[in-house]
Amino acid sequence: MVSTVLRGLRILVVEDVPALRQLICRMIEGLGCESIAAAGTIADAWALLNAQKFDALLLDYQLAGEVGLKLVTRLRADCVALNHDLSVVVLTGQADAARVCACKAAGADAIMIKPVQPDVLGARIIAATAPRLDTARHAGRAYASS
Repeated sequence: MVSTVLRGLRILVVEDVPALRQLICRMIEGLGCESIAAAGTIADAWALLNAQKFDALLLDYQLAGEVGLKLVTRLRADCVALNHDLSVVVLTGQADAARVCACKAAGADAIMIKPVQPDVLGARIIAATAPRLDTARHAGRAYASS
């Protein structure tokens, strides 16, 4: 039976290792996500973030030659960016206190240690996106009733 926990969400996966990027995409597809985009670099991710709206960003902490948090910092600083307020889940091989603090300071909503299990990943994405999606729904209702 296929899960539908992530149905309706638009997710961008940023991971520089192609095999891991494909694995993560397959995991979230197995959780019901039908709208998945993927990038291997911050530059490619930035282009996608400026081209279409996403609900969540799954971001590798350490990309080839760059720290993934650079993307989060840039996104959060650009108040007019299309995805300025999307939910960010950082995936990392280590979760020491300094790294966790850096992720939170950059504006990440959640941190997960690799390897990730599909059900835990799905729950973390839902927990990270729920507050923003609820706010968007309420704003839409208020606008529609005005």
